[in-house]
Amino acid sequence: MENKTLNNNIIIRPETKDDYYNTELMTLRAFWNIHGPGCNEHYLVHRLRDSEDYLPHLSRVAELDGRIVGAIFYSRARVVGESEHEVLTFGPLAVEPTCFAMGIGSMLLEETLGLARDEGYKGIVICGEPDYYPRHGFKTCDHYGIIHPGFGQSPAFMAYPLNDGFEDIQGYFYEAPVFEECEDEEKVREFTASFPYYRPLKLSCQWLHEEKLGRISEVRKGSYLIRFWEEDIPARLKGCFYDCDAGDLPVVGDYVTFRYNRRGESLILSVCERKGLLLRPDQSKTGVMQYMAANVDYVFIVTSLNDDYSYNRIARYVSAVISGGSIPVIILTKSDLCDDVWTYIMEAESISDKAKVHAISAIYGTGMDELQAYMTPGNTICLMGSSGAGKSTLINALCGEDIMKTSAIREDDSKGRHTTTHRQLIELDNGVSIIDTPGMRELGMAGMEEGIDNTFADIIELESRCRFSNCRHETEPGCAIKAAIENGELSEERFRLYKNLGSENSYNYAKKKEISKWAKAYKKHNKRTGWDA
Repeated sequence: MENKTLNNNIIIRPETKDDYYNTELMTLRAFWNIHGPGCNEHYLVHRLRDSEDYLPHLSRVAELDGRIVGAIFYSRARVVGESEHEVLTFGPLAVEPTCFAMGIGSMLLEETLGLARDEGYKGIVICGEPDYYPRHGFKTCDHYGIIHPGFGQSPAFMAYPLNDGFEDIQGYFYEAPVFEECEDEEKVREFTASFPYYRPLKLSCQWLHEEKLGRISEVRKGSYLIRFWEEDIPARLKGCFYDCDAGDLPVVGDYVTFRYNRRGESLILSVCERKGLLLRPDQSKTGVMQYMAANVDYVFIVTSLNDDYSYNRIARYVSAVISGGSIPVIILTKSDLCDDVWTYIMEAESISDKAKVHAISAIYGTGMDELQAYMTPGNTICLMGSSGAGKSTLINALCGEDIMKTSAIREDDSKGRHTTTHRQLIELDNGVSIIDTPGMRELGMAGMEEGIDNTFADIIELESRCRFSNCRHETEPGCAIKAAIENGELSEERFRLYKNLGSENSYNYAKKKEISKWAKAYKKHNKRTGWDA
């Protein structure tokens, strides 16, 4: 059986044992999260080779520059009616996702359909993509009187005649038993562990056909990069996005569906449902919201143990993080330069029982082992903090290499220069994603009632004990807040911070709603007058 070199130097050839792992990995990538969380097609390939129904002399792989970029696997199947007939089926037909639109699937089909026809097989019956196979001559099985025992007829249930006599084959279609055996989720999970980690996702957009699934890795002034496997590909928004609210636009960390263009900008079609969204007012005086990152599991609030340290700012971060649906983790950096680390740790721990606190020195490795608890494959960690707090140094330490530029802080005020100018997504080899953000010395409050209430849950609980439900905690009798301050249970500074954040949040949220209302009216007016930009 000879190899064939086709367009783009793609070689179509039989699979060898040396190809097995690479073929299975390519198949995993081809189907990952397409039809649901993860996939099982790579396990099917693994098991199919040992099946007595497998037909290796018809099956083929595609090779490009020494890499397996496609494969098709044939096996025997049956159609049972008044009599039993042997037919062919194939599956999976897999193509490396980063080689999409190179015609690899068509090359594999063309080569193997010819082989099957020459072997004398009467026809092929498959379950496959209804938008793809009809282009190659496949028709739905209701044209041939062939029925699937599970769902009857479907646009995805198709057949292809190869030789005379296929029109006489009618009845129920049955694949080889190995197809059903590969549905065991526990065995699939165990087998998948032998490959690089990819996060399984359950999304409402599945099943995906022409669309691809990726993650926003960078946003710069309306231009986007999508992380698609190991590549960052440029993309633009579909026109429908320009009429939506700012909060519906993609941000770093968002999963999106897109139409892949290998030679230019891909087209973002939709933003998948979010697990959470981190935001803050862009300017505390206006309440305009800045959308920072989505789908974040943990937020590392990075503060150095020098003049940068601010109890007030950390509390603001914690409130914003909780409001955004993430878990706050306070990282006190440069512990090697501080003589009273435990005092800072205890003070930071008093901010909220929802936040964990760690003191570290990324340079000397002190405390870094404590952070391994968050480095679970599939987790997304976002870093926030002031410039010079040590975010870039921490990222380099977590990654084990110098991937982020760092700069020294100014000795006169302990402030740093901006080394990160935009949000970006970094994927580590262990399956952890890190989102870095530009330094922020100020963080306003707006629309963060839940985060503030959770951060100051102790004060909320005390307020519930006040004699009057509308107690202002000033001169009213039976005030639990005043009693707690007098007996030392609550510090006056903490209560003042709670009140200030609550007042700022209410004011800015009202401003935000006012600006949003004005912006919508302005956009509506422009459309009506023909001045829509």
